Formats: sequence, C-alpha cells, structure tokens
Amino acid sequence: MVLPWGCGHPSLTSHARGLLTSLVTLLLLRLGSAQSRVEGPGQTLTATVGQDVVLPCHLSPRRDARSLEVRWIRDKFSETVHHYHNGQDLYGEQMEAYVGRTELVRDGLSAGSLDLRISGLRPSDDGVYICTVGDGDAYDEATVHLEVSATGADPHLFLGGYEAGGVWVQCRSASWYPKPQLLWRDARGQHLPSVSQTHSQDQEGLFEIKGAIIVTGSVEGPLSCVVRNSRLQQERESSLHISAPFFHNAETWMVLMILAVSIGLGVYLFRKQGKLAAQGWSAGRCSAGTRVGLEQG
Repeated sequence: MVLPWGCGHPSLTSHARGLLTSLVTLLLLRLGSAQSRVEGPGQTLTATVGQDVVLPCHLSPRRDARSLEVRWIRDKFSETVHHYHNGQDLYGEQMEAYVGRTELVRDGLSAGSLDLRISGLRPSDDGVYICTVGDGDAYDEATVHLEVSATGADPHLFLGGYEAGGVWVQCRSASWYPKPQLLWRDARGQHLPSVSQTHSQDQEGLFEIKGAIIVTGSVEGPLSCVVRNSRLQQERESSLHISAPFFHNAETWMVLMILAVSIGLGVYLFRKQGKLAAQGWSAGRCSAGTRVGLEQG
C-alpha cells in the first residue's frame, strides 16, 4: 500500500528542523570567528638608542579600529605608554618618560593597524610592551618585546706605571647598552686575563666599561682591547704596541726605585743615628756641668 504524500510530512518537518539547527550553528560559528583578535609581530624587535621605532600590532581579521579603545602599556596596567579612545589621544595617564615621544600611527587605523611609534629611543625603553584593545565588553591583547642597544665609542688605551714586573695598561670605552664585555687579546688572538674590570652607568642609562691588565715582556706584538655588544654582535677594538726596550726600561726603573728606596732609608737611618748621638752628647755635657757646679759649691 502506498502512503499518500501527506503521510510523510512528519519526516519532512524533522529534516527541516535539523537543517535549521545546522544553519544556526554555522552562523554562530561565523559570528564567533568574525570577532577580531589582537596580534603582535611574533618576534623580538631590536632598535638603536636615539632612533625611532614602530611597535607593530593589528586586528585579525582586519577591521576599522578608529572607534575602539587602544592602550599601549608596559609590564603593569598602571604604566600607560599611550592611550587612544574613539578617535582621540588621551594623555592624562601617560607615563612621564613617554610624554611627547609617542604617536599612534593613524594611517592604518581604518585597516585594523594599531602601531605605536616611539621617538628618540632611550635605554629605559628596553622591555615588554602590551597592546590592548577594548570594544564594549570585548577585550584582547598582544605582547611586543623591544630590545634597545647602543654600540659605544672606540676604546682608549692608557699606559700606567710599572707594577709586578710589567706595565699597567688600562682600557676605557663609553656609551654602550646593554652592559658590554671587555676582552684583551695578544698578537695571536689569544685572550689575556684582566686584573680588574668595572662598569658604571650615566644619567641616560648608557654604560662605561674600564679594564686593566699588566703586560710583561712575554707578550709579543700589539696588545688589543676589544669591547663587545653581545646583543648586536658588534665590537670596537683598539691596539697598542709596547716595544721591548720599554720593558728593559721597566726593569731599569725597578732597579733604580729599589736603589732610591735603599738610599733614602740609609740616609734616614744615618740622620736618625746622628740625632740620637747628638742628644746623647748634649746630655753628657749637661751632666758634667752639673757635677762641676756641685764640686765648686
């Protein structure tokens, strides 16, 4: 017996409901995927002290961000680097160190770019930045790592006095960031040990490094001082050649110094002995005079 068409209606209704459910689910998924995420560069940025840098950040998928609230901060929410909301830059919460040095790149806002430009980089700008975006109840953020570096001046070498059978040589170089390394090399490229090494930091946060070495006659050829920025893999080098007669003069100087000290010590002892003898002779005369006076009395 063949069922009339109307008998199959319940089955058709069930199928339609299933299809409607699938369409609604698909629509919800599409709406969820349409919600923008905030994305950073995915790698550490490097920049040089004194230059400008642009910290990249964008919405994905791309959408107009001109009406959103964009806030760039440091490690803590209270440290505001730049604040933008609904077409305006707000400076009430900006950190003092960034006043007049930040700019949200407006050209890309309509395309979802949230890039921040920082001018005149300082060593203190080194670190982590967070790009945050708010749209009503929605919120997302991305992290940007910035490494600031500076390659300093060529090292200056100075000859000091004679010490421990050799010549004291000092090396100094300034305007480095981060803290640099100092190495001594002989003519064959072999490293030589330092006897001292110190760092200091100026008001701008740049480092100066000083190192010293005692060079003996066993070191042949030029002596090199190398200061290296390990972050940039850059280095500065200066060399100094100390001739063999200089070490001979050092030995002569040491002999003369010992001789001078010996002579000085001998003169001092001689004078001291003479002074003591004179005091003894004077005391003897006083004693004799006293005896004579007593006898005459």
